[in-house]
Amino acid sequence: MSQHIEKQINQVNQKLRSVFEEQDRNQSAIQKQEKVEEDFHVWKNQNHRLFDRILGTWHKDREMSLFFMDIRQEAQYIERKLTFELESQKETLFKEKRDLSDLENALSYQQQQLAREVNA
Repeated sequence: MSQHIEKQINQVNQKLRSVFEEQDRNQSAIQKQEKVEEDFHVWKNQNHRLFDRILGTWHKDREMSLFFMDIRQEAQYIERKLTFELESQKETLFKEKRDLSDLENALSYQQQQLAREVNA
């Protein structure tokens, strides 16, 4: 086997190791993101129940009812903003996952080509 091909094989193997490490980091980040989303949905449901109880308690007092409805609207605005941010982060992580998978496939193909050259 020529030194040139051996050097190429080593470079491809190193790149593959780096891709595998990045894939591990990406998978870990995806799992963390899923946990954050779960926690967010729990918080969101608790928030909705809390405001339902508060508004149920203060429905006869118009001033307090309006005050809590304003706060509820602010909370809903924050929920929408956080939902958008979480979805954006999720899309970024999954795009990175696809890109890493494509890179892994390309490097694996390159590795196979080099192996064929060695065996030829």
